Amino acid sequence: MKFSFIFRFSISVIYLGIIVALSLLPARDFPSLPLFPGADKLVHTTMYFLLALTLMWAFYDRKIARWKLYGFTVAWGLIMEIMQNLMRLGRSFSLLDIVANITGAFLGILVFRYLMAKKPWLKYASN
Repeated sequence: MKFSFIFRFSISVIYLGIIVALSLLPARDFPSLPLFPGADKLVHTTMYFLLALTLMWAFYDRKIARWKLYGFTVAWGLIMEIMQNLMRLGRSFSLLDIVANITGAFLGILVFRYLMAKKPWLKYASN
């Protein structure tokens, strides 16, 4: 099945909107779930892993360098952390969240590259 660039890009933009909503909602709007220590870092890593994957998929057949997509993903995570601090809605700036975002973005690009190398049928889904 072939997906157009517009479709792939739209998926990335929708997912980016989800990240914005989850990042900027007041802390009181989230349920208080008893999770393991550092669970929020796993959530950050997963969110930015998926963002990198969707961006790599969206721009696979375009002439754009991977480092630009990685840079965008990392910058977006940094902007979200700064916005959390500026909005004063119970959210705070965290360097460890930024590290988790960077790690997720890096892993997303690595996994996408691996999948494209091992699964050539994915190229057809990107054309």
